[in-house]
Amino acid sequence: MNRLRVENLTKFYGDWQALDDVSLEVKASEFMVVMGPSGSGKSTLLLALLGVVKPDSGRIQVDNIQYDHIPVGERNFGYMPQDYGLFPHLNVFENIAFGLRTKGVAPQDIDNRVEQVVTKMGLGGLMHRRPHELSGGQRQRVALSRALIIRPSVLLLDEPLSNVDEMTKAEVRRSLKDIVKQFGVTTVCVLHEPSDAAALGDRIAVMYQGRILQTGRLEDLFENPQDPIVTRLLTSH
Repeated sequence: MNRLRVENLTKFYGDWQALDDVSLEVKASEFMVVMGPSGSGKSTLLLALLGVVKPDSGRIQVDNIQYDHIPVGERNFGYMPQDYGLFPHLNVFENIAFGLRTKGVAPQDIDNRVEQVVTKMGLGGLMHRRPHELSGGQRQRVALSRALIIRPSVLLLDEPLSNVDEMTKAEVRRSLKDIVKQFGVTTVCVLHEPSDAAALGDRIAVMYQGRILQTGRLEDLFENPQDPIVTRLLTSH
């Protein structure tokens, strides 16, 4: 089912508390957006889920599996960083196949799975291109393909629209949501723009100063804000 549960995560960096008793539940196949300003702790939360950041306390669970002490390489989490993290010296095929190769998947299976993913992504004909030969939207789809091809339990997206120009943002948002839904993967996406959060999220978790102030559908957050800061953050920009 791949239901994600985060319970009471706390993380200090010296005297600064990046995560303050954070709890969050993401349903199977749900697209959850964690929205907040810079420094709110949303990226720390994402990296804690990935296993790069070790919380001082709290638990991370997918279905009945505890992930607290599972190393990064053994967590079946797909991750798309803000800068997409594509390898400039590898072509599109090798970038997408990278995660499968590190897991020791057989070459024939790699070929078949890459073909399936690029067909869904509309990347056919681009397999021999390098990242610098792609448009911003194409690079995003390659990075997303690499994250999805491992068939992750949870997909983690770090500011996926930060490198998209305003002219094409609406189209890229729609494409991103459609693709993720097509794969049916449980998703946590961190964003700072309310308009992006509204367009992408099934539900939105509003984060501020290391705490999640409120979680819900956009209309519920507007109609019944539990903190004035929630309204201010949703109507900013």
